[in-house]
Amino acid sequence: MSLAGLIKFINELVSCTITTVLDGGLFGFTERHRLQARLDDGAKVEIGSIALGGESQKGRWLLQLNGKGCGMVNDWPSLQELLEGLGATLSRVDLAVDFLNGEYTVDDALTLYETGAFINRGRNPELDTQGAWHESGTKGRTVYVGKLKNGKTLCVYEKGRQLNMPDSDWTRYEVRLGNRDREIPLDVLTNPDKYFTGAYPALAHMLQAAAEEIPTAREEARGSLAHGLYHAQRCYGKYFHAAQAQTGVSSADLVEEIRVIGLPKKVEPAGASSGLAWPELQAEIKRKKQ
Repeated sequence: MSLAGLIKFINELVSCTITTVLDGGLFGFTERHRLQARLDDGAKVEIGSIALGGESQKGRWLLQLNGKGCGMVNDWPSLQELLEGLGATLSRVDLAVDFLNGEYTVDDALTLYETGAFINRGRNPELDTQGAWHESGTKGRTVYVGKLKNGKTLCVYEKGRQLNMPDSDWTRYEVRLGNRDREIPLDVLTNPDKYFTGAYPALAHMLQAAAEEIPTAREEARGSLAHGLYHAQRCYGKYFHAAQAQTGVSSADLVEEIRVIGLPKKVEPAGASSGLAWPELQAEIKRKKQ
């Protein structure tokens, strides 16, 4: 697809006129084309950018849509279909749910954290609070659960006060997903609710959507390796025992004879380097035996 073709496609998605402004490079790309939408009143609004070029990028392109741009898209299925056809991957997605009347507040988020509602697999993510927690007035407050550098965080903030509406109860819960140790499914564009509710246990009841958590590369590696080792034991465990019993070969030599250097097709490199510990793998194998 050409740059002109992609711009034309985006133009059809947002049903307004898109123009571009070349503005240097971005993230190692040599060209950055800012996307601007012309509104009915003639005003121009920046909605994202397209970046391309650069030997290190090996022909890859980058498409970014900001919040305003996402709000203008009226055909997410077509965008998902295009990205699937291009073999594209998502590196960052923000999923926001607005509670205009304060159905859930920043105080609720803090209470949920303190009562353990964010604990997942025995661990509580990190917590950070910012803003006017010890002041009264128009300044807003923010709660952060988790860290985006680890691939996932929840940002809860008083959106109304951010927009200078001091009496507003408008609160935004925003799940921010990155592709660190996880692959973000493309259907997050067309089925965002299930990934919002699946991000943390505390969010599961906030929307009428079945929660679906995006597994990390470590979790996928653990499941794939445990599956393979479980069936290796079930199908060939007695062969290993017989070979050792009859020949006296050591366990180390037997493993070395059978081992094939490389990764199984179902184990991604990111998962193989994610620091999976043997006790975790043992526990997963035991669960499969139950």
